Amino acid sequence: MARPISTAFGASLRNLDILIVDDNANMRLLLRTILRSFGLQDVRQARDGTTGLGEIERRLPSLIISDWEMSPMNGADFLRAVRRVGREPSCFVPIIVLTAHASRDIVEAAFDQGATQLLVKPVTPANLLQRITWVLEDERPFEKVGDIYRQEMRIAKAKPQATVPARKASVVWSID
Repeated sequence: MARPISTAFGASLRNLDILIVDDNANMRLLLRTILRSFGLQDVRQARDGTTGLGEIERRLPSLIISDWEMSPMNGADFLRAVRRVGREPSCFVPIIVLTAHASRDIVEAAFDQGATQLLVKPVTPANLLQRITWVLEDERPFEKVGDIYRQEMRIAKAKPQATVPARKASVVWSID
């Protein structure tokens, strides 16, 4: 029996139905504006994880972009709810998690809960397009891990890489 892959694998950028889940109205507006600049017309919004789950039930999106730190339902709880076994096919929708804090613990927790990709704020058109492109080309199958589905992990842990001279090093997470 073939293992399921992302519902967005091989899709065209312009044909995506994207759901933005974020409790910050300004971030939702920024993301929607960037996505529209890519030619996307079908961009929906939800003000929190609970509302996002309702939107998923109403119409299955091709891709979800969700904040990690939101209220009342945070990103971890939202991911677990979407990825829960028994929610097929919605549990196979790719999810890009947004966070302002790229600590090792948050990165690992996001992927453990089923994130497909992670994007550290501030969001730019280039880094958002890069993550979406990765999602469209990501053919990793999903695996059942406890009571959730998540894509096979290709990394054991995040590896920081210096992007500027060591005395002023900033960290970029390499996720292969």
